[in-house]
Amino acid sequence: MLSLKTCIELINVIDNYIPRVVDRIFVVFDIEHLIHPTLGKFSKEDKVNILLKTLKYPPVKGTFTDSFQIDLLQYMVDHFYRYEDKNGSSGYIGYDPNFGTVRYEDRFSYKNSSLANSLKRDGYIVKERIIKKMLPNEIEEAKTESELFTLLNKYSFSTTKGHLEQAITIHSQGNWAGANGQFRPFIESLLIDICRIILPNNKCENTNAAINLLSKTANPPFLRSDLNEVENPNCSKPFIEGFWKRLHPEGTHPGLSDEEDSTFRYHITIVVAYYLLKRLSSRT
Repeated sequence: MLSLKTCIELINVIDNYIPRVVDRIFVVFDIEHLIHPTLGKFSKEDKVNILLKTLKYPPVKGTFTDSFQIDLLQYMVDHFYRYEDKNGSSGYIGYDPNFGTVRYEDRFSYKNSSLANSLKRDGYIVKERIIKKMLPNEIEEAKTESELFTLLNKYSFSTTKGHLEQAITIHSQGNWAGANGQFRPFIESLLIDICRIILPNNKCENTNAAINLLSKTANPPFLRSDLNEVENPNCSKPFIEGFWKRLHPEGTHPGLSDEEDSTFRYHITIVVAYYLLKRLSSRT
């Protein structure tokens, strides 16, 4: 399932299509009933907005596979190479990393970088003209925008949510170091917010305090030593502290990064945050 951010980026590409190409999408995907003349007169902008609504709440199946969203994306990739690409038959494009440029696996991704970056956060990549999965289904489901943001909204974690929104926006722009700089405060803010829900009478202002309170003061412990999430006699290198250090290996500043490292930080951040919020939801 594609996130809302990716759906919006996808629609931004379709926005540049000429009207007859937009109309053809409705025919190919068997949704022309949504713009039937008996329903009124629809401008190109109207039709594009209808496509966005359909992407947000897609049919059970697409025309070619079980996913309407992926089918539409593949249709757009095919359209690009059939009508827009002027660089020959190869779909591969790469850059010399010594020049500090971003490497895209496909010219479609290069021409639509914001969409490509958003797709990677969702666990997909366009390579050799084909949409390929980067992650298992379980991780994709755990990190979808709608599920995570629903939980953040449930507890009114507005500051925490803001850090995540900024990380997503900055990552889409290809600013890897800037995105990294938001993952760390996002997790810190999340742990503090959780602590304030479970232990409202305890002062908590930083990550170390939150980890200590959630593992030692909370009853039962929110962060569990039996799962090696926090330090215990049988584990001197616990998961939560290791995860926290992985988010800022260069120290307290965001640090330089590349696309793969930043996207990895995003994936692991989303998975851990979702897991902790689901645990909080089952407890409150």
